[in-house]
Amino acid sequence: MDAAQGAGRGAGPGAVEAVVELRAGGVQPLDALRNWCAGRGISVLPMAAGALVTGPTEPFRAAFGRGPVDPSGAEELPVPAELRDAVRSVTVLPVPELHSSDSPEET
Repeated sequence: MDAAQGAGRGAGPGAVEAVVELRAGGVQPLDALRNWCAGRGISVLPMAAGALVTGPTEPFRAAFGRGPVDPSGAEELPVPAELRDAVRSVTVLPVPELHSSDSPEET
């Protein structure tokens, strides 16, 4: 398998997490985001200043017009036209590394 076929979050199976900054306070922007995401297989978790949206890579790519490319850094995606009144930005989070520097060395 080469990088284009499935390595990284931008291609192949996996999940995407993104922080969505909402335009105004209150529940209306959050409701608009929830309704839009619900029909696209994307979950919404409210946060203090926006929401965390998560979903499988392919539905996420279809919903936002393109998927994230670089798993090592944050990446801004375009806000879909249907969400521009409710959403300021969509920023994909870097994929966390699941090891620590104090892990026992393999022998």
